[in-house]
Amino acid sequence: MYVKCFFLFITVLFATELFSAAVTIFNDSPFPLKAEIVAADGTKKGSVQVTPQQTVTWQDPETGYAVWSQTPYTVIFTCRDGKQFGIYTDVSPGATITALTSSGDRYCQPEKKKETEPSPFPPPQTNPGELYIDPNLGPP
Repeated sequence: MYVKCFFLFITVLFATELFSAAVTIFNDSPFPLKAEIVAADGTKKGSVQVTPQQTVTWQDPETGYAVWSQTPYTVIFTCRDGKQFGIYTDVSPGATITALTSSGDRYCQPEKKKETEPSPFPPPQTNPGELYIDPNLGPP
């Protein structure tokens, strides 16, 4: 009896996974990306933010199960500045996709580093024979 219940539980578990409308997205790029999921009929299903080297599983919030008229999905990757990173078409429910295997430029403009404030300390001496004269204090 217990064996039959166990096999029934395993069958239901795998059937749920098989028909769920989930897409696993792995950002294997060095850039933070936004992944937008679009259904086959053109409706926007949702979006997720994916940091570098992060895996996210998107689940269709409306049904939880694949609606065949809305699949396959298209996943559009965009950079922080709104530029398109890449596009992945024909994504089946339950698939795992990566950002670098998408079609497109697959590049984002790196963020500019903020300029640092000048240090209040004098720069290190490059030549031990040179004497650094502090403009506020004058010569020694």
